[in-house]
Amino acid sequence: KKFFTYPIKGNIDERGIFVEFLKTHKNGQVSFFTAHPGITRGGHYHNTKTEKFLVISGKARFRFKHVISEEEHVINTDSKNMQIVDSIPGWSHDIKNIGNSELIVIIWVNEIFDPQSPDTFPSKI
Repeated sequence: KKFFTYPIKGNIDERGIFVEFLKTHKNGQVSFFTAHPGITRGGHYHNTKTEKFLVISGKARFRFKHVISEEEHVINTDSKNMQIVDSIPGWSHDIKNIGNSELIVIIWVNEIFDPQSPDTFPSKI
């Protein structure tokens, strides 16, 4: 019996790391990111992508703003009270680490990232 490893490339910057873990054409993509204390990630919306987020370490504040109606919502969650947070098309979203330690979040997206058509549009909240 053999075991295999598959090198993956993380995108590292001053906010933390973002890693695309698993991509499938039928079932979307699984990724994770980290954020240092006080760091906000996101600040964009999608026209077709649906995302599900799960905080597995740390505390996060999710902010949402509808791109047309400008309706807003805020959800605070952490790894002690795990819950899946959905982001649906047409809602700008960002995630801020509101804790004192590194935030780690798993993301499932219904479609894989296509650099030729990224479906990611900057939109501050």
